[in-house]
Amino acid sequence: MPVINLIEQELQHRRRLERRIRLLGLVWFGLIAMAAGGWGALILYTGYLQMQSARMQEELVRLTPAMHAVQQTQQELSALQPQISTLQTARKETGRWQQLLQHLSLHTPPACYLTSVEFGKRNDPKKPMEVVIKGIASSQQAVGDLMLRLNQQADLENIRLDYTQERMLDEEGSTVEFQITAQVKGTAAPQSPSGGGTSGS
Repeated sequence: MPVINLIEQELQHRRRLERRIRLLGLVWFGLIAMAAGGWGALILYTGYLQMQSARMQEELVRLTPAMHAVQQTQQELSALQPQISTLQTARKETGRWQQLLQHLSLHTPPACYLTSVEFGKRNDPKKPMEVVIKGIASSQQAVGDLMLRLNQQADLENIRLDYTQERMLDEEGSTVEFQITAQVKGTAAPQSPSGGGTSGS
């Protein structure tokens, strides 16, 4: 009868079991090492985020006075904006009137003498501003020549002769008093699109 070596089989079985236990231990050790590494990385990342947050808080505290100064400057600019707009409008209007006076000084006929120039007259705010020119001329022809020259000024429109009146100086000569009114382009008050035609006085 053959002899069965049960001890050898048991030894082989025990070796296989030990290998499996070692392999399982290595797997468990690897998993624990990975978990510990992940936990450590998470702790490090959390610390990094806290450090970044603290740095940003410090930066915010450092920049707070500058932010307050910017806000205060913006408030001051907002408060000054109406004055700035008024000054810009005044500068633009002054330039316009200077151009008109220069045009009058260069293009008034020699036979005309201006006695007054009134700027900014406006009867209706919806209509453009008017310039009223009064003067004395040697003849009606000189008044007509002045009106033609005023038509060449780019800022004026709707130039009209209000009146002329002849004045006798002596037996030999006379003069013509005149008044010319012209509208200034671009000075009509802007009308709001809503209710422009419904409101009346």
